[in-house]
Amino acid sequence: MATRQARPKTVWIPAAALVLAAMLAGCDVPVPPPVTADGWPVEYVVVDPHDAAEVAGVGRLQAAEVDYTQALNVLHAYYERVGAFDKQMWAENEIKNLADARTWRYEGITPPAPPAGQDVQGASEAALVETVLAARDKWKDALAALAGHYRTTGRNFRLALVRNVQKRFDPVRAYSYYLHVEVPPATLRPTEFSQEAEDLFTEALQIHKAGKPLPLVTDYAKQREALGMFLELVRRYPDSTRIAESAYYIGDIYKEYLDEDVRAVRWYQRAWEWDPKLLKPARFQAAVTYDLRLAQPGKALPLYRQVIQHEQFNASNVHFAENRIKDLTGQK
Repeated sequence: MATRQARPKTVWIPAAALVLAAMLAGCDVPVPPPVTADGWPVEYVVVDPHDAAEVAGVGRLQAAEVDYTQALNVLHAYYERVGAFDKQMWAENEIKNLADARTWRYEGITPPAPPAGQDVQGASEAALVETVLAARDKWKDALAALAGHYRTTGRNFRLALVRNVQKRFDPVRAYSYYLHVEVPPATLRPTEFSQEAEDLFTEALQIHKAGKPLPLVTDYAKQREALGMFLELVRRYPDSTRIAESAYYIGDIYKEYLDEDVRAVRWYQRAWEWDPKLLKPARFQAAVTYDLRLAQPGKALPLYRQVIQHEQFNASNVHFAENRIKDLTGQK
C-alpha cells in the first residue's frame, strides 16, 4: 500500500509545465518523483508480509543501498584525505545521486544498520573504486529484480515506483573515477569512413542542436540523448572519421549543460589529439575551462598559446587568448 500524510492543500503543476519552466530557467531537473492517483507524493510503501518474494527483494535492495552508500562515503573520505578535490566532488555527486533516486521509503521491514566507518589510511584507491563499482552493480541488480517481481505479479503501481527510481538515478553522476577508463586513448585516428558512424553522427548532431532551440532555452533531455549517441559512436567506431568531432561535442555537452568540467577538458583534448587540424575550437574551450572554471591557469596558459598557433579560424578566440596570456603572465 502506498500512502501519504495529511497536509495543507497544494496546487499541483502539470509535469509538462515543470519541464517547460526548467527549460526556460536553464536548469537540468531530474525525473519528477512519483505521485498517487489523487496527485499526492508517495511517502512510503508497506511491504506485504505474505509476499515472501517482495520481503526478500526489498531486503536485498535495502542492503545493497546501505553497502553502496558506505562504499561511496569511504571513497569520499579517501579523496578528502589525499586532496583529490575533483574526485571528491565526483563522490559527493554520486552520493547525492543515490540519495535522490528513491524519494519514498519502505515500511514493514527493518533496513540493515550501516556498517562501521572504515579507516582510509593506507587504503588503495583502486580497491576502493572497485568496491564502489561492485556495490553500484548490486544495487542496480536489486532494483531490476524487484521490478521483475512486481511485473510478473501484476503489481503495476509498485513497478512504476521502482522504475521511477531507475529513471531518477542519473547515469552521468555515476563515475568510473578513472578518466582513462571513460575516455579512449590519444592514439586513435579518424581514418575510416563508415556510413553507420556518419548516420549516427548526423542524428546526434541534430538532437544536440534541437536541445538548444533558443539562446535562453535548453532541452536537457535532448542534450543527454545526444551525449549518449556521441559516446556510442566513439565506442563502436573508434577509427571513424567522425570521432574527433564527436569528442568535441561530448566535451561541449559536459561543459555547457552538465557541469562536468574535468570530463569536458579531457574530451576536448582528445578532439585535437585525434585530429590536430580539426576546425573546432577544442583547445580554446579547454583553455577557458581550465582558466575560468577549474582555476588552473597553469594548464590554461599553454593551451591559449596553442589557440594562437592552431585555431586561427576563429579570430575572436585568438584575440581573447592573446589578452588572457598577457593577463596571466603580467605582460602589457
